[in-house]
Amino acid sequence: MRSDDGTMSQGDATPATGPHRLAPGDVVQDSYEIERLLGEGGMGATYKARNIANGQPVAIKVLSASMAATPRALDLFRRESTLLGAIRHDAVIRYETMLQDRKGEMFLVMEYVEGNTLAYYVNQGARLSSEHVLALGRRLAGGLAAIHALNIVHRDVSPDNILVPGDDIPRAKLIDFGLASDTVGTETSIIGNSFAGKVSFCAPEQLGLFGGRVTPATDVYALGLVLMRVAGLPVPGAGEGFSGAVAARRPDIAVDSHGISPALARTLTAMLKADPAERPTDLVALFDQAGPLPERRSVQPLLLGAGAVLVAAVVGGMVYFGLVGGEREVGRTQAEIGEKAVSTADPMAEVRTLIGHGGADNLNAALAALIALGRDTAQPSAVRQEALVALAQMYDPETHDPTRSPFAQPNPSAARRYYQQAADLGSSAARDALARLGE
Repeated sequence: MRSDDGTMSQGDATPATGPHRLAPGDVVQDSYEIERLLGEGGMGATYKARNIANGQPVAIKVLSASMAATPRALDLFRRESTLLGAIRHDAVIRYETMLQDRKGEMFLVMEYVEGNTLAYYVNQGARLSSEHVLALGRRLAGGLAAIHALNIVHRDVSPDNILVPGDDIPRAKLIDFGLASDTVGTETSIIGNSFAGKVSFCAPEQLGLFGGRVTPATDVYALGLVLMRVAGLPVPGAGEGFSGAVAARRPDIAVDSHGISPALARTLTAMLKADPAERPTDLVALFDQAGPLPERRSVQPLLLGAGAVLVAAVVGGMVYFGLVGGEREVGRTQAEIGEKAVSTADPMAEVRTLIGHGGADNLNAALAALIALGRDTAQPSAVRQEALVALAQMYDPETHDPTRSPFAQPNPSAARRYYQQAADLGSSAARDALARLGE
């Protein structure tokens, strides 16, 4: 279920409870018919609805009665309405109107977009190739430029607040402007005892460093951290709490090109200057300098069985978010991916070359090819065995090497699964590995 911004992912939420509860068929202000609950958050609930006049779907965020009685919450809700109404850019969620009924309940009507947040993907291990990270950055840079032109700072750019409609990276949108500030350069980031933003993706000034003033440069830094995350790089200070984030944000973050392209490394290093005054002021130009967009930019989902592990496979210039380890496939098959990833007479030689070169893009391509070869019954048994053993070794705690595997941590159960498949084809090496790993 998606949270608070007019989108959904895997099924609908359970009915909302409390004074702001709406049911399918309810009509808001004689104009919008409620269809289903999308999610609930601290501010209230969000529903999918239909504009009765034109039949178009919308998302309606409803501020709960208890929140409406809280001046701070009410101010944030009204601010979101005001700021969204002023922005017109395809990379920013579109605002339609704000309503208030006779009971005082507040309704924010927005564009409805079906999809998942970037957090949905990265939290399950997905990452993007360097060129697609740059494409995502360029897309969001345009949205931020439109925001900043109106003297608005988002202040909460994070994977949770970037929506990927239909798994299509070129259509990514910024969402959730509840924390946005339209008093650029005058409002500090610490309001009372509360922190504005997410600690793991905040800029140094949001932690009180460098004067604590929020400016467009704040969003530049936060976007840089988001792009680090989707590129598969560790975000300094993430998960270490407020004090850990402060320590990690004092120096500049210098991003080397190990595992990513030099162009991406240069772009991120420029965005992640600790001093806001040293960060680029023209984000769009920064990404333009990084090079042309990839020719094929769609993110095609590979939906496999339950309990699978989400990865991103980079094959033939395409980025695929996919689940590895399930039984049922919908969409493009792994064999189709393998045909793009491996084109030589000796496919395993090509895969070994990819692994030997290392880097996120090569390792993800090798992963997709190994899965395809292991499942391709047209391949000789020896090739399938070798592919499945090599795949298992990417997971095996004894053979796992982060420079030769796309996975940061080993996974014994996944290793056993692929060793078993190789053993079923007659691999003695796989049988020995299974005996070593045990149950």
